Amino acid sequence: MKPTHRIIVSTENNAYSGWQCKLFYFSAVTRLKHQPTFIVHDSGMDWQRDFHDLVRAGATVIAAPSYAQGPRDSYKPRNTAGTLIHAAEICAADELIVLCDPDMIFLGEPRFPEVLSGNFYSYVDYDDPEVLAAAQNLGLPRSRIEKQKEELRCGVPYVIPSEIAQPLGKAWLEAVDAFSKRSWIDIMHAFGFAAVKLGLTVKRTNIVDVNLRQDARVTKKIIHYCYGDELWEKRSFMRSEEH
Repeated sequence: MKPTHRIIVSTENNAYSGWQCKLFYFSAVTRLKHQPTFIVHDSGMDWQRDFHDLVRAGATVIAAPSYAQGPRDSYKPRNTAGTLIHAAEICAADELIVLCDPDMIFLGEPRFPEVLSGNFYSYVDYDDPEVLAAAQNLGLPRSRIEKQKEELRCGVPYVIPSEIAQPLGKAWLEAVDAFSKRSWIDIMHAFGFAAVKLGLTVKRTNIVDVNLRQDARVTKKIIHYCYGDELWEKRSFMRSEEH
């Protein structure tokens, strides 16, 4: 990790996200000696107490408007693209934004690229009919997607040069609105569409372990606990009184 890498976490103003941000912060500070920045999207309510706790601990926590409402529906993952737009405003031109979700834990220092990149996720599929339909809605020919579809099978952590962050964020928002039927991974496919539309090449990394098999030995420097089972499930911790 270079000094020019700046970790930015896109998060929602709710208790579910708040405790995840606390774990993220602790792991980043203790394992990386790095102070991440949290961009908290407005929910119409006062900040959850977890975000005030983070500020007291020394974290940089920035309020941002909600981008969840699109032209035809409300889709909270739109806030990830909104985070990128706001990150561009606070980062220096030579910085590299490491865009993360809060449900990630650092075990050590990963080797982040110094170019536009995203971590490989096997379930990102640009041959899916719904994804191809969205590409058509966006005016992207299948031939352009086909050339890059393998490198585009990616997600957080994204590494994004600050100088392209704002146009990429705006293209990302436009792309996510091209999907007719909603899926939680539309935002991931939309990132690829935005990159293709802007003529950008994406380096695919493999620096994250997910908890699909929770008894598996960890081999990477980052855990993304996006799955769950009867042993442990992050979605079981939804309300503040359950903490």
